[in-house]
Amino acid sequence: MLWNLPHIQIAPDLLYPGAPIFLTNTFILTIVSAILVAILFLIAARKPKIVPGWFQNFIEWVFEQLLNLCEEVAGRENGRRFFPWVATLFLLILFANWWEIIPFVESIGTKTTEAPGCAGVMQQGILLTGQYSSCFVPWLRPPSTDLNLTVVLSIMTIVLTQIYGFRILGWKLQVSRYISLKEGPIGLIVGILDFFLELLRVLSLSFRLFGNIFAGDVLLLVMSFISVGIGAIPFYFLEAFVGFIQAYVFAFLALLYFTLGTTVHGGEEPEEQHLTEVSHASRQRVERGLGHEATPATPATPATPSAH
Repeated sequence: MLWNLPHIQIAPDLLYPGAPIFLTNTFILTIVSAILVAILFLIAARKPKIVPGWFQNFIEWVFEQLLNLCEEVAGRENGRRFFPWVATLFLLILFANWWEIIPFVESIGTKTTEAPGCAGVMQQGILLTGQYSSCFVPWLRPPSTDLNLTVVLSIMTIVLTQIYGFRILGWKLQVSRYISLKEGPIGLIVGILDFFLELLRVLSLSFRLFGNIFAGDVLLLVMSFISVGIGAIPFYFLEAFVGFIQAYVFAFLALLYFTLGTTVHGGEEPEEQHLTEVSHASRQRVERGLGHEATPATPATPATPSAH
């Protein structure tokens, strides 16, 4: 047999025996993903060329689509305020997800004696081959298959929701979202439920992302093992699509949480401001349209009585 199915576990592996607890095989690609996101922001923010190339056009198009999404959901002012974090989350998670479809990412590593049936195994090469490949520990692993990363991103999203709430609503309105006696006991119960809902969102965000990407990574390993790599090719396109969808869903939910977190119960000032902006923009479009229609009809107005 060319190779055996590697030992699969949820927890990431240390890069080498005795390494610090944070230095795992998902840590390196997390740092690389963050650097790639920073590079994209620098490319988008630098002085644009008169005739930009295809790459700069593509980067600007991506950021424009994300900005339009933020403005449509949260309004122009808050949308631009939320955009940096939403775009960062989307791009970081997208890169973290897509590492699983890059060839050889999980095919280079070392043998371990800690896996079941691997006692006394000697190191022979660094590639995922041979009869002892089931004792293989990869040096690199997709960051989204590490529950630590998804939980941290989820906690950061919820914390940012509260920070935006205090900055936009003020401490009084923000606290009243969870503790308020204006509506009696029912209002107080609803506020307490909202507080626990914020905690449940951490579980929802983190496990959705982790579960989908970890399952996809295992699927690629199993299909490659069954078909010697050839039968797994269609699943690589599937996982590329799943990785994009999961990044979009996480970023979109974060945007929704930011928007809801800056809106008090009862549809008060922030929501009314957003609706006012939308209504004002719609009114301007209607007035411009009526103005264009009325222009050719204006000279014909005096002639109307003579027709009778």
